[in-house]
Amino acid sequence: MSRVRTTRLGLTAAVLTAAAVTGTLLIAPAAVAAPPAAPVTALPAAAQDVAPFPKEGKLVSAGKTGFLYRTDVAGAPFSWMGYDGTVTPLAGGRYFGSAGSDMLLQEGTDDTFTLRDMGSDADPVVIKSSGTYQVLLGVSGTTLVMHDEKGPYLLDKVGDDVVRRGITGLPAGAKSFKVPVDKEVFTSTSSDGQHLYLIDVATAKVTATATSDNSVLGFDAIAGSKTHLAWYDWTPADDGGHFHLLDVATGTSRIVPEGGSGSDPALSKDWIALRNTRTGPGKGNPLALHPLAGGETRYVLDRADEVKTGADGSFLVKGALAREEGVYRVTVGADGEPAAELVASSGRLPDLALVSQEVPQTFTLDEPYDSQEFRWTFNQPAAGTLTLVHTATGREYTRYSAPSSPLLSILLSNTDVNNMGLYSGAYTWKLSATETYDVGPGVELSGSFTVNRPAAARDHDENGVADVLVRDPEGTLKAYDTNQLQRIYEEWNRPLEPTVLGTGWNTYTLMASPSERTVVGRDRDGVLWIHKGEGQKLLPRTKVGGGWQVYNKITGGSDLNGDGRGDLLATDTNGVLWFYASTGDATTPFKPRVQIGGGWQQYNLLTAPGNIAGASGGDLLARDTAGVLWLYLGKGDGTFTARRQIGGGWQQFTDLAPFGDKNKDGLVDLYAIGATTGRHYPTSGLVDAPFKPGVTLNHQRTVIGSGTVF
Repeated sequence: MSRVRTTRLGLTAAVLTAAAVTGTLLIAPAAVAAPPAAPVTALPAAAQDVAPFPKEGKLVSAGKTGFLYRTDVAGAPFSWMGYDGTVTPLAGGRYFGSAGSDMLLQEGTDDTFTLRDMGSDADPVVIKSSGTYQVLLGVSGTTLVMHDEKGPYLLDKVGDDVVRRGITGLPAGAKSFKVPVDKEVFTSTSSDGQHLYLIDVATAKVTATATSDNSVLGFDAIAGSKTHLAWYDWTPADDGGHFHLLDVATGTSRIVPEGGSGSDPALSKDWIALRNTRTGPGKGNPLALHPLAGGETRYVLDRADEVKTGADGSFLVKGALAREEGVYRVTVGADGEPAAELVASSGRLPDLALVSQEVPQTFTLDEPYDSQEFRWTFNQPAAGTLTLVHTATGREYTRYSAPSSPLLSILLSNTDVNNMGLYSGAYTWKLSATETYDVGPGVELSGSFTVNRPAAARDHDENGVADVLVRDPEGTLKAYDTNQLQRIYEEWNRPLEPTVLGTGWNTYTLMASPSERTVVGRDRDGVLWIHKGEGQKLLPRTKVGGGWQVYNKITGGSDLNGDGRGDLLATDTNGVLWFYASTGDATTPFKPRVQIGGGWQQYNLLTAPGNIAGASGGDLLARDTAGVLWLYLGKGDGTFTARRQIGGGWQQFTDLAPFGDKNKDGLVDLYAIGATTGRHYPTSGLVDAPFKPGVTLNHQRTVIGSGTVF
């Protein structure tokens, strides 16, 4: 059975008369205070023979006979636990431990520091310092690492004398002293954070130096020993960073293939231990042990939260194995295989379980950045993958929530679900939730909801966003979300996800979209057909009538007569422009044609984008054979004002299409696409200069492919 001694031991000012300078230095900085842990009760059989350990306890240092840890217990946050289960609460002040030894240091008042060997009955050692503005940085054996207005120094008790030693080879302005890293050394970084120094305690000299590869972020996690220096360095490249290992004797360094930033390493004589935050076999985040001499990385434990250098080549690790949380002593056998021994238990991890959920049944996404939150609360931190399936189309959307707290929250918005807006309609959802370290069974949840999307101009697939229509060379008609066209650039290496509206559209020689959710096409016999949209598809076509072979260009989308419906325009082979007003009736979709005027043979491209300049009606854009673009302002009665020149150079584009009201000014933007480029032209609201400078959308022809764009 475990033995828990609850008596407090105050380390008082008894003086050890002769403490030699041993050349060992170590200090464990005070750990961050944690909330009080719940009492450990009803330990499973596997943990009955070890002492309980608070779940929120923090390891400070590991020695030969026990270890120092910290909690947030008022009055006595520090305790020493022997490997035999004996617990000694330590009263008053801050405590530091010497890595790999049983030496503790208590920071007292009036510049008094008390040392005690917890592995023996020797009297404590008291060191009285007389420095000005001094700060205790750490301890190694019986040597204190200090800092005052003159810089860092070492402090020893030799007989009755207190001896101060300066450090050779350390530049002025050194900072960020890390103690302990090993019982014989400690480290420091330069004032600019780009140089790392290994300092030997016995000689008080810098024995090795490393330089960061990153001039901004510098070093992250650091450890050192007599023979090696280890650090994490953020590399300037896009691959993040790596752990580096420097051999002090040879001066050569190499990358250690495990561990991540913020994962403080630990060094023994033969191994470097890293909390494996990146990769590893199977589930969990095991402790990675890499041989200093090079070779295969070994793994131990399912989860490693903290690791400290222990005595005799061992490591002390707070973590979990086979769902048993606690403190483990990890050793490596002669065969190179690691073993873990539970020395203190925090109890068995419960299986992941749902506590509550808040999942909406119906919600509306209207504005571009509207969002809806889905919330699940579990009994412990969890990660989750949410899969949404649109019932009508089968299209899947996925979102992921990284582990952070028992509350798992996923936000669905107009802009960031697979980089496109959600379709309107019914959905099913499935959440696959796992523990933070994925070492236990997960939880599968499912349900359904409905998204309501208010009608949006030129939205052909009911996802609340205007679309550009493209018929590819194979005859497939696709709706490209303009949010995607605006955000997904070729260099992002993300494919677009258009909505396929139908196939077989090669039967048409001319096409246009005169009004919302409506597409018309003229076949090779001169017959005009109309397709009405529903959901994410177009319904079977309805015949409008014959004789349309007289036209060489058609365009639609502008409301020319102010009745709220988009209309159709067509130019015949004689250069006459004709106006077809929409009726809203699918069986007779257009009124008889009205002649607008002649001379339109000078134009080789027409686009009716809608209202782009704030006049009374929908407008018309026309490009002449010299590449000059002209604006015809709609009067609202089916006619236009005199043309206004927008500018030249538009021959570089093969298609012009409405781009929706991207800047939310009530006016329709323009999308221009050419053989090697695409541009978004926001509207300005000015009649004489209706477009702001174009925003390049990068090689959109290579993104959406060739074909007819409208």
